[in-house]
Amino acid sequence: MKAEELLQRYGAGERNFAGQRLRRVNLNHSCLDEINLSRADLTDAGLSGAKLQRADLRGAVLSAINLNHADLIGADLRGAMLMGADLRKVNLRKANLTGADLTRANLTGAILSEANLTAADMSQAILRGADLTLTDLTLAELEQVNLSQANLTNAYLRGADMADAILLEATLIQANLRGANLRNCNFQGANLQKTNLRGANLRQARLEGANLREATLTEANLRYACLDEAYLIGADLRGASLARAMLRGAQLNEAILTGANLMGANLSEAQLRGANLIEAILTGANLTGVDLTGVDLSETVMPDGALMDSTSEQGSTESPVGSTSFP
Repeated sequence: MKAEELLQRYGAGERNFAGQRLRRVNLNHSCLDEINLSRADLTDAGLSGAKLQRADLRGAVLSAINLNHADLIGADLRGAMLMGADLRKVNLRKANLTGADLTRANLTGAILSEANLTAADMSQAILRGADLTLTDLTLAELEQVNLSQANLTNAYLRGADMADAILLEATLIQANLRGANLRNCNFQGANLQKTNLRGANLRQARLEGANLREATLTEANLRYACLDEAYLIGADLRGASLARAMLRGAQLNEAILTGANLMGANLSEAQLRGANLIEAILTGANLTGVDLTGVDLSETVMPDGALMDSTSEQGSTESPVGSTSFP
């Protein structure tokens, strides 16, 4: 079907174009609200600036389509194939993209707030500066995605796979990343304040300068992660694994590290005032220049392997690695 015929029939009141072959059709800037294009083939089609509010695009083939600046508010894209699509500045607010394939799609500056992307595949997609507030990304595939400067405030990413993702200066305030795979992710300068990262895999993640104030990191895997100069004030790290992690100059005041594994971690110049390190493991950790004022070290295993008694609180230390002495 050609663009002229579709537009003529749409203008006459017809809405059902399900299953139509519309490859490379030019519908740029067309008004097609509430159109039914489910299972239609729109490969390499042009819909830049088009209005498709509440459109039915379930199972549609939209590979390499141009939808930049298009309006798809409330559209149904369940199971749609959008591989390599141009979705820059597209408005997908409250759209349903459950199970959609968005691999390698360009969503720079896109609006996806309150959208449903459950189990969607967005591997290697570009989402720089995108708005994903209150978006549901449960179990989504987000490997190697670029979310730099994106807004994921209150987003739901439980169980999502985000290995090797880039989130430079992204905002994830109060986002839910419980159990997510964040291995090798780059969160440098990101805002993760009050974010739920319980049980998340952050092995080898880069979190330099990240804001994790009051974040929940209970039982998270942070082995070999880099948290230099990170803000972890009031963070909950109970049972977390921070073995060999880099925490140089990190702010850990009032943090809860009960039962945390800090074996071989580098905490030089870190701030731990008022932190709770009950039953934590610090074997081989570097505590050079650490401020331990008011820190609860009850039953803590110290860098030299010594076990502190149940009433231990310490002051600051300037001792070298592996031989930290205490009064």
